Amino acid sequence: PGGRNPGSAPRTHGPIVDIDDVVDALSNLTDMGFGALDNSDNDHLDFYVVVRRNGGGTKTNKKLFDKLNLRRPEEGALCLSGLTARLQKNSLQTAKDLKRARVYDIVEYELRSRANVRNIIVTDDILLADRLVNDCGGDGQNMVLSWRQLQQVW
Repeated sequence: PGGRNPGSAPRTHGPIVDIDDVVDALSNLTDMGFGALDNSDNDHLDFYVVVRRNGGGTKTNKKLFDKLNLRRPEEGALCLSGLTARLQKNSLQTAKDLKRARVYDIVEYELRSRANVRNIIVTDDILLADRLVNDCGGDGQNMVLSWRQLQQVW
């Protein structure tokens, strides 16, 4: 029981991109000035990003990986999206945190089309999130948010 079999690659439904591409894509926020976001342009991103941890890491990365529910390599998945302006801003901050941590060889970023999403599931269960995003999500149909991310929706 557990995550994927060791040595088996997850099924991907989109291209693997660099963290700089993720930050650039999530940076397209409509700013009204004074840091206030324009909610009229919510839900305008036609993609979301699946973040997976592939390798080890150091103790300095432990706190970040715990926060993102990516505690062990090959287990868990994190979705960064722009369902609302607030969630997009939170996803952008998370992407910047990952970039700052310089976890280039440890984490991969998969770009998926939002057109295929049929379910949005909220859970902090690492193995369930992994299964929903990677195995059961035929054609990338499941987007998984953590409870922390759900708080950013409204």
